[in-house]
Amino acid sequence: MPAPLSWEESIQAELRPGERIEANGYSIELFDISVVPSNPAVLLKIYDKYSVSSAVVNEGEVFVLRDERNREKLGIKLKEVSRADYLSNESWAVLGISMKSRPEIVISMSSERDVYHIGDQIKVDVFVENRGDGDAESIRLHLDLSKFQSNPTGPQRVFSKIMRRSLLRSGELWKERVSLRAPGLPETGSIELVATAEYLDADGNLYRSECALPVKVAGPVELHKHVHEIQTFGRTYYVIDTIRNTGDIRLNLSFRDAVGEEFQCDTLPEENFDLIPGETRIVSYAVMARRPGEGLVLPPAECTYSVAGSTYSVISESPVVDVIGPKIEASWYEINERDPDVFQICMNVKNSGNRYAGIRAYRIFPNWIEVLSGNNDLSFGLAAGSSRAICWSIRCLNGSCELPSLDLIYFDSENNMFRCEVPPLKLEKRSQKIVNMSRNNSTETSLVSIDNPIEMMDVEPPHSGFALALILLIASLVWLRTLRDW
Repeated sequence: MPAPLSWEESIQAELRPGERIEANGYSIELFDISVVPSNPAVLLKIYDKYSVSSAVVNEGEVFVLRDERNREKLGIKLKEVSRADYLSNESWAVLGISMKSRPEIVISMSSERDVYHIGDQIKVDVFVENRGDGDAESIRLHLDLSKFQSNPTGPQRVFSKIMRRSLLRSGELWKERVSLRAPGLPETGSIELVATAEYLDADGNLYRSECALPVKVAGPVELHKHVHEIQTFGRTYYVIDTIRNTGDIRLNLSFRDAVGEEFQCDTLPEENFDLIPGETRIVSYAVMARRPGEGLVLPPAECTYSVAGSTYSVISESPVVDVIGPKIEASWYEINERDPDVFQICMNVKNSGNRYAGIRAYRIFPNWIEVLSGNNDLSFGLAAGSSRAICWSIRCLNGSCELPSLDLIYFDSENNMFRCEVPPLKLEKRSQKIVNMSRNNSTETSLVSIDNPIEMMDVEPPHSGFALALILLIASLVWLRTLRDW
């Protein structure tokens, strides 16, 4: 039979018995060849995903393959049958395979924004392109947008539109723009705009193409948490929480916030309030960093609310803060002395911050304590992460005494002034125990202000030669007292 007029030969293959060729989703095998001069023919086996069919094709004839719906799929023409020579058994056949041209519509969509709020206009560009080699006819393009409810009523259709076109030629592009209103959702989520195209080919065969565009719609509550990203250690800063009802119904909100382990505040906010659509509420409170450091994180704030019997929550950002400045920590310790009337006291000073510190202290010991070695005033500097030990030899007038708390004043390179309190100490003559009057050895730091910068001066500990002479003198006095008692 002759080949259909709407077909074009696209593949020509030379096959030997047992060889195959793939075409349009089918596998065509040349199973056997008859080289009788009066009637050369071939036996073909054609495979698809689900079945195998056989056909005998004479030279010059065309076999038309049809699918289960009797639609023409392939045309196979036996163009030539050959043998190597008269005595040879080697033979081959030349097949011409024709595939019917058909349309293929591909749909794509794009929106202007990534996130929409309730009531916003969603503008979507729809592109319909015929990428097949045949014309598409009677095209019906259906756009549908539905949202799913938490109740058993099922999906609710929000938008539906049908557009038609009579003909879309091969390689032609059809563009449409649609505009729809963003629906209200109980929480932030995505909805899908589905485009479906149904169309026919030249023989009236029906085809279908589909595309889905996810559209993100924000929930009815916006919650944002803001604070200064770069802070000076020792100062207080305000956290600003902003809550806004962007939905279309009145909401009762439960709000709470936290500062985590890196910051401290007097009172954390925790409130319940109502917001009407479009209303904004601002909650603020003061915080202070517990230590200098980079990348310190404040935990997010949280709001909970109910819609249609279900409870939802929204979480704010987690601000990341760099806190700069020195932090001085100081503690006392004692070195054992043979003379029970003399105390060897040392102070360990450490800068655990991330900036240089200049340190000063005035009148470290009161009048009733005799300072045998060391200065009663201090002025020195410490780099970030470094420490220094400073020692004194002192004598209490009554044998035992109590040192009052001591203030160390220190400052950074920008002349910001800080205060560190060293807890009071009790010195006992006999046991030589040092009792800390505070509950722990930690020192507190607070920011203070001063008009003039302080000139730094290093104070060195006593020289070793002086300490040796002092020890020899004390030993001589003890020996003389022993001889007198004897």
